[in-house]
Amino acid sequence: MGRDSPKEDVALRSSNLSSSIEALVKPGIRDVIQIGRHTVIVGTSEMMPEIPSNSIDVVVTSPPYNVGKKYDPDGRFTDKLPLKEYLEFMGRVFSELKRVLNPKGLFFLNISDSARDQGKSEAVAKQAMKSGFIRIQTVVWVKSLFGKGHYTPSGRTKRLNNVWEHIFIFAKTKNYEMDPKRIGIPYADKSNIGRYAEKDLRDPGDVWFIPYQITTGQTIKKGHEAPFPIGLPYLCIKLVPSAKYVLDPFLGTGSTLAAANRLGLTGIGYEPFPNIEVIKKRVLETHFEEPQFPLVPQLERVKNTGMLFLIRLLEKANPRDKQEIWETLPSIQRKHFLWALKDLGMLELFVERLPLSEKEQILAEKLLQL
Repeated sequence: MGRDSPKEDVALRSSNLSSSIEALVKPGIRDVIQIGRHTVIVGTSEMMPEIPSNSIDVVVTSPPYNVGKKYDPDGRFTDKLPLKEYLEFMGRVFSELKRVLNPKGLFFLNISDSARDQGKSEAVAKQAMKSGFIRIQTVVWVKSLFGKGHYTPSGRTKRLNNVWEHIFIFAKTKNYEMDPKRIGIPYADKSNIGRYAEKDLRDPGDVWFIPYQITTGQTIKKGHEAPFPIGLPYLCIKLVPSAKYVLDPFLGTGSTLAAANRLGLTGIGYEPFPNIEVIKKRVLETHFEEPQFPLVPQLERVKNTGMLFLIRLLEKANPRDKQEIWETLPSIQRKHFLWALKDLGMLELFVERLPLSEKEQILAEKLLQL
């Protein structure tokens, strides 16, 4: 298989790994892609001879769901195996994950049932336990709630659409480490401060609302059939204190490594069919905000009130003042402003009145099509 030539932060090699990772990843016969301090091993994770036992602190992954997605552009990989063969395949990967995971580490497995294939996720979780993992907990990842966020319509007239997925948490031993307050949120009822905690901080619980922004189109999907948002592995990794090495055995676009990069950690991923430029762009993503749990209604009201105030201000301003007001907002806030206009049903009314950049104009056009 042909590979892209090394450039900038990306290097392709089989040995002489960078100093940040050479103590962990053993040189082998498979190609290796270096992206800064991160390593992508080109090949299947059914065997991971490149990684020593007990060396990985966090595993976060979303495996192929076995529903016929096209991951391999040449069609050599089959994502629609008989269930027995699929579980055997997953079992080989899980056995290797148990070998490489640190005794204090955690394994986060994101997988969902399709509308027509209920119960498969539970079978995969049981396969992980057969491989020796201890099942700790199940987090519910909500992708869409009351119109916020997006999901793939699949229910039709026989079932409701799936708007959430499992994140199964496994451990190698009972001595695992987790610190939920590292992803903590403020108390809605401040009287609980002092009763349950000294600070205004509590763990967010086992239901996480991490919406996709846009999921349609190959450009937005970033060259892969089923990427998950960077916020998902970010929260999983952050839960594990003192983590240093992060592994994703089904890397895809590199969201897990992107989260590790954001947290200043070192990531390793296995991917049989890597799109080097897509992975590089994803891993080195700079426009990323830590997920926020919108659990305090007062904050939602304040945000909406502020949005309406800014809308009225822009509506009344002359073109020169409007340009100045718009440019005082950071680019990420301008992006969120367009999304808020879409949510409020006012984007079409204001899109022609705002001094949008070329990229903002493209985003506005995509939002109007949703």
